[in-house]
Amino acid sequence: MEKTKDIDDKRWGGYVPWFYRNADFVLIGDYFLFFARLSGRVYQLIYYNETDIPNLNYFFHNLESKSLQRFKVDEEERFDSYAEKSCADQISKYFDKASIELRAKVINVSRNDILVRSMGELNYVKPEDRDFVVAFSERVSVLEDLLRLLPANSPAYLDFINDIRRYFAEAGVSLDIDKDTKTIIPLEEPLLQKEVVDKLLPRLYSKFPDLARELVDAYHSMLNGDSFDIIFLNAFKTLEEIARQMTGYDKFEFDDNNLKKYFPAIHSTIRITITKLNAHRGDKGGHGKTSPEPYEMRYLLFCICNVALLLLDYPDSISGKI
Repeated sequence: MEKTKDIDDKRWGGYVPWFYRNADFVLIGDYFLFFARLSGRVYQLIYYNETDIPNLNYFFHNLESKSLQRFKVDEEERFDSYAEKSCADQISKYFDKASIELRAKVINVSRNDILVRSMGELNYVKPEDRDFVVAFSERVSVLEDLLRLLPANSPAYLDFINDIRRYFAEAGVSLDIDKDTKTIIPLEEPLLQKEVVDKLLPRLYSKFPDLARELVDAYHSMLNGDSFDIIFLNAFKTLEEIARQMTGYDKFEFDDNNLKKYFPAIHSTIRITITKLNAHRGDKGGHGKTSPEPYEMRYLLFCICNVALLLLDYPDSISGKI
């Protein structure tokens, strides 16, 4: 059937699965890390029945049906008195790395495009290959099915959603959860506008009005479909200028040494993320790096705005300038 982005498409009975709605979505981030976190959390959720699922056996098989068998029940496992452990084990293992790699290899074999080592073994397929993209996308879809089936009237349900959001953030995965519709949504322009731009610009205008206008221009250029590599370069230069004005150091760049010197309280994990963002800049003349791909720009602009917010929140009392 033709892929569709309309979640309420009547041909699908009023609900279109995630992997069909988002067939063209580019998976950016460390999905192995995300699913490793999710695997352990799902085990806890099911084993201790945190959301008070009335019938685990039914829930378990219903997940298989609703996911269009992207998740499959192993009928050889015992249920009866071991329902909690069996359900927890199988759902948890579906999201772990071994299951993802196995699924990617199965997809690879089915396409007759298998990579073979000199000894004839299956080779490891890099995460960016499309076999892994399919395996990741299927698991995002099953996670959405899980969210739709879980009882939502329990405090544990909201806690589960909040944990998933933390895992999204930690792994740099550009997804979020709409609690009202129980759906997983890409972090695209409306959310960028609401959660970052609307919060950033008033504060930025009060301190650096010219630089605020530059970020506004970058945002609207993105919406207009202008050259994404130029948008990123200009936005990152604006971010760099914000840091230079805050630190008083006119040669400030977002490298590890400068971040440690002028922003010592920034957590090491965030510092690494910022330096990696700096490495994305495509200023070939100055850095010799290839420009980011167009499909990465929305995510990268989102990151730039978040770093700007981080700098504005940074306490002056512990700034390297002071």
